[in-house]
Amino acid sequence: MRENRRLGRVIWAPLVAATLSGLVIGGLARLLMRGIALAVDGSTGLSLAGTAGILIVFVVLALPAAVTATARPAIMHAGRWVTAALTGLMAARTGLSDAKIIVLADDDQLTPITLLVVAFAAIVVAHGQLVQHLTRRFRVLREAPAQALPTPDARPA
Repeated sequence: MRENRRLGRVIWAPLVAATLSGLVIGGLARLLMRGIALAVDGSTGLSLAGTAGILIVFVVLALPAAVTATARPAIMHAGRWVTAALTGLMAARTGLSDAKIIVLADDDQLTPITLLVVAFAAIVVAHGQLVQHLTRRFRVLREAPAQALPTPDARPA
């Protein structure tokens, strides 16, 4: 029975962590995308299908970091950077589709655009960190109460 719980944590912890991380980072990315659109006076409509697609992509991109969260340090770091590289590649690809709008932006628009792009880069790097942190937390979540309880003393009082 105890082995089944452990196996459940090994399987479910990365999936739940990837889902939560993808929702948080994907939501932030969607807000930053809207901010960039506002900064260049572009269309600021948020479609439900587009938002759902972005969230799903960020959940899937979190999986390499999630499944390597408890591996040896070299593998853990590689998983984190694979997530960051894939997320960054997708973000750059999306950003380059709007490059013409950004290049033609007025000088007063460049500072907010730059700040938003830097914020986007920060959340891309934080994506792998967050999912690995959540995975490690979820893996020990059920064990903590059992370990915190003292073992009963077998000696008679």
